[in-house]
Amino acid sequence: MQDVSFEAAVDLIRARDPRYQRDAYLFVREALDFTQRHLGNDASGPARHVTGRQLLEGIRDYALAQFGPMAMTVLEEWGIHGCSDFGEIVFNMVESRAAPAFSPEDIKDVKCFAAKLKEQSDPVSRLLWPRFSEHLRQAVAASAKPKEFEETLVNELNEILQVCPLYDEKRFFGVKLSEQTRSLARLELKGTELAQFNRLLLEEAFPMELSQSHGLLAKTEKDTRADFAEGYDFCEAFRKPFLPPSKQTNSAGDQKPAPASSR
Repeated sequence: MQDVSFEAAVDLIRARDPRYQRDAYLFVREALDFTQRHLGNDASGPARHVTGRQLLEGIRDYALAQFGPMAMTVLEEWGIHGCSDFGEIVFNMVESRAAPAFSPEDIKDVKCFAAKLKEQSDPVSRLLWPRFSEHLRQAVAASAKPKEFEETLVNELNEILQVCPLYDEKRFFGVKLSEQTRSLARLELKGTELAQFNRLLLEEAFPMELSQSHGLLAKTEKDTRADFAEGYDFCEAFRKPFLPPSKQTNSAGDQKPAPASSR
């Protein structure tokens, strides 16, 4: 699978959800790496799964190490005001399907996909088929061996993704579009963002023939946004460590007594 850069993937996320600055996503990715190292992950082995609670603790430690007394100010400038915002960022990355191009491995059933394109029995196929070269159309029509034209099919399909806006409400009326795809349909996209959106459309128009692109982060079935809802108080986590003892409060909200002076 051909991957898009992290920055380009974040730009696509922010096109549909502009609540958080790009630096917030970069920070969370770095905090995840920091947390995995802290948990003892072997760089040469598979990454250990990090729970929401573990990531929140890693984010707190990493933010304090990176920004010190300015941690809370920096996070708020990025649009982060509580632990639930970290959860939104994480799940935006989990749910983003961001590859801008297909590879041969992404075509799950070349023969079936080529047959649907040739038959033009649906609106999406009727749009795509005339845009392929005459050479490819003849190869698809004449060959009983999909491997003979698979690479050409993928290359020309990716060219279409780059330059041809595929979305039309009537054309995709019968296609079950994901929330991510529906939200992008309302935007004017160009370049890589258009290619990413077009790929999402084709994945959902041909779910049996094309593989879904992956998100920026993986999750288990047990991971939810709720894992981040009951985190920690931001003031306690990012401001209190730098207050003088006389300004700090205990869990009951009372000021801590000043330490007795030594005689």
